[in-house]
Amino acid sequence: MGKTVIKEDMFPEIISHYNTGGRKAAYALLRERYGILHPAGVVRRIKKDGRYGYDEVKDRFEDYPACGESGKGLFLGIEELCALSPAAPAPGPAAGKHAGLEKLVQELLGDRLLLLSRYITLDSSTRTMMVDQSSLLADGYTVELL
Repeated sequence: MGKTVIKEDMFPEIISHYNTGGRKAAYALLRERYGILHPAGVVRRIKKDGRYGYDEVKDRFEDYPACGESGKGLFLGIEELCALSPAAPAPGPAAGKHAGLEKLVQELLGDRLLLLSRYITLDSSTRTMMVDQSSLLADGYTVELL
């Protein structure tokens, strides 16, 4: 008996069995119809293929048809673009402001920690904090112990 090759045009049928009956149904199809001894390798190959997305949470394959298939292309036509309603706000300035503000806060905190690292040293092995009080006083800071 010759080696059975699972071609890419067989993927939709295997995916259909996988999505309807689960992994065991797809494995049974591959074993019974095609004589595949290790069907997990075929399923792994389908997962790596760029045309089908695998959702691990749902344990299902999602079909991404190529251009020219199913009447819809990968890109929108000019008619479809003009027909889109402008009611949906574009995700622009609001999300950008929040991200920019978050980045600014992180930079300011980083600068403040860098400044404090000149005066304070933490030793986690001995659980001690060493403060260079003379440098703090020389730079105009006051030291208070609580």
